[in-house]
Amino acid sequence: MPVASRVRAASGAWADQLRADAAARTETMVDSALSTRRGTRRRVVAPAVAGFAALGAMFTLVTQNALAVNFTSVDTAYKVYTNKISGTHGAGFIDEQQTKNNGKVAVSEMGFAEAKLAGLCAIAHQNLPTVGDVSFVLRAGETVDGTLEAGAEQVSATKLFFASPGLSGYGDEIASLNLGQSADSVTMNGDTFPAPMAGAPGAFGLQAKVLTISNLKSQAYGIDLQGSIKLPNLRIQIVPGKKDHADCATLANPAS
Repeated sequence: MPVASRVRAASGAWADQLRADAAARTETMVDSALSTRRGTRRRVVAPAVAGFAALGAMFTLVTQNALAVNFTSVDTAYKVYTNKISGTHGAGFIDEQQTKNNGKVAVSEMGFAEAKLAGLCAIAHQNLPTVGDVSFVLRAGETVDGTLEAGAEQVSATKLFFASPGLSGYGDEIASLNLGQSADSVTMNGDTFPAPMAGAPGAFGLQAKVLTISNLKSQAYGIDLQGSIKLPNLRIQIVPGKKDHADCATLANPAS
């Protein structure tokens, strides 16, 4: 077998093993979090386990530098929190996003050529028959509690895009800001938004060389990562109930 073929075969087997390991860990977390439930719980939760396991496997591959992510989540906005985001060459414009069941929603399409986050906490809610409300909680980097941890390894991403209906925080540093630039002309240091994202000519847009926000709290309908991401100290859990910002710091880490 040629060397290139052997390398591809070995890489594929390694990726498959990572996916299987991540799926097994995710199912174990679901069983642990919902261990008080009995009866038909496992039959009801099985489809959710499959979906969460796939997402867990994806992030495992990302942290192993084996996969660049390109995905979009719509229909239900989830929450994203960080102690601080430091973005370079950011741009944005107003757009609408099609959801699966709820029509179109107005969002701000934002993009960064590079971004560093002091901790990341993402929370999505889902209601399952019989089981009830559960939360998917993804955490990486330092604890997200509104303070900065000296020396902590940061989450870093390149070519990061997200669709948000709203965000709040404290603008620490904004440099070289063009506010009201025609939306069709905004770029991230020359890079345009990936299709189908595109600003309308003459519509409102913004562009900044530096954009730093502390205590960021945001809703997101979609994340599109055209580059790569580094997620140190990654923790993924499925837990009962509807979790929020406060749980980012207080939720116990998953068992190893």
